[in-house]
Formats: sequence, C-alpha cells, structure tokens
Amino acid sequence: MSRYRAAWKYRKLLAGLAADQRVAVAFSGGVDSSLLLAAALAARGDGVLVFHARTPLQAAGEYERAMEVAAGLSCRPEVVTVDPYSWPDFVANPPERCYFCKKRLYSLFQEKACASDCSVLLDGTNWDDLRQDRPGLRALQELQVRTPLADAGLTKIEIRRLAREQGLANWDKPSASCLATRIMAQQPITPAKIALVGQGESLLQELGFTGARFRHYGARCLIEVARPDAGLLGQDSVLAQLESRCRRLGFARMELGWRP
Repeated sequence: MSRYRAAWKYRKLLAGLAADQRVAVAFSGGVDSSLLLAAALAARGDGVLVFHARTPLQAAGEYERAMEVAAGLSCRPEVVTVDPYSWPDFVANPPERCYFCKKRLYSLFQEKACASDCSVLLDGTNWDDLRQDRPGLRALQELQVRTPLADAGLTKIEIRRLAREQGLANWDKPSASCLATRIMAQQPITPAKIALVGQGESLLQELGFTGARFRHYGARCLIEVARPDAGLLGQDSVLAQLESRCRRLGFARMELGWRP
C-alpha cells in the first residue's frame, strides 16, 4: 500500500505545481529538492527558475554533485554565491542561526525571482521535517515560501522511493546539512572551525563511514556514526586512525555517538 500511497501523493504534487503561477525552486542538491525540481520540470516544462546557493559551508564535493544532478534533469541552476561570514547574526551562532541564514538566503532568491516576474519560491521541506524543531521553517513561513512536498504529505522514505523510481542518481544520498550545524551553539562560526569540520568529515568518508558527522565542541570533537556502520567502530585500526587524526587536528579528546 505504501508504494501506491506515495504514487498518489506524487500525482497530488504534480497537480499542485501545474496549477501554480511561474515558480522558482530552491535547489540544494539533496534528494528532497531534487525530487521537487524533477516534479516542477515535469509539471511546468522549461518555465521553472532554479537557484542554488554556493557557500563556504558546503562539504567538499557537494556543489559538484548538485550540478551533476541538475544536469541529469537537463537543468542549469542559477548559482548564487553568498558569504555567510559577513552575516553577524549567523557568525554569532545563536540557537536560531538557521532562521537567520534561511531568511537572508531565501530573501535573496525571492528578489531574483521577482526580477524575472516570478512570485512563487518553492522549498524541499518534507512532511517529516514539519514534526522536528527546525528554526528555518519560521523563515519560510514569514517569507511565504511554499513547501509542496510537505503539502502533499510526502515523507522522507516516500521521497527516496519516488526518486529511485525516477532514476535520480542521488536517491540514496545521506542528508548533508551545512557544516555550520556541526559547531556547538553559541560558539562563533569561523573559517578555521569549518575547515576542521570539513577535514574531519573527509577523514570519515575515507575510512568508509556513510553520512557520519564530525562535530566541533571546542577542545573535544564528537563523531556521530550511522548504525549500519557500527562494524567499522569495532575495528581497532579504524579507531586508532580516528584518534590519531583527531589529535593532529588539535582536539584533546574524541567522543563517539550514534547519529540520530
């Protein structure tokens, strides 16, 4: 039944997109925004604006992978380069950091959309996201950004199923939030800290971990691993490499945890 339910929700998504005015899609390169983009293109053809934000907070390779997905959909997003380090309310890293970031970024997207006679900006928030504590959702509400996936009731599992059926290359891609989410709240976000997080997550990928998180907590780092990779943590050689590299990155202590 779940397959038929997902297909019904997808038809609902397409119908809603077809009834809209000209739309713009905020495309991150993740599976959610990729399915949204594919649906918007299917419903409206070439009359879709697509914006992708390129920032120093993206993990290595994220921009290139996003462009590959877009190319697979015969789409060329407008790449908007932004510098979050110039935003004081973001750099201070308060609990509502994501709200400030999303508000600034999507305001910029909307300005560009309006300049092209487009009044509707779409975001890839899904139904499951609405049940989580996400400060960025408040920015979407204030800016009246639409969330068609959530409106159609599509869950993360259903989105991955639909993305796989449609042949999207990133259907099984782990969630990849920006690297600023790895910095302890209230600790200022700096290029040096982001660079350390990036190096830590590159190390985890080299060792075979999928979707692991490397969190910067001052003098200590926390490595969160997905449960399917539990076997890697049982290998003494892997743990030894992790501990050695974390010390070389300047952390006095390494802690391990499970990714939520």
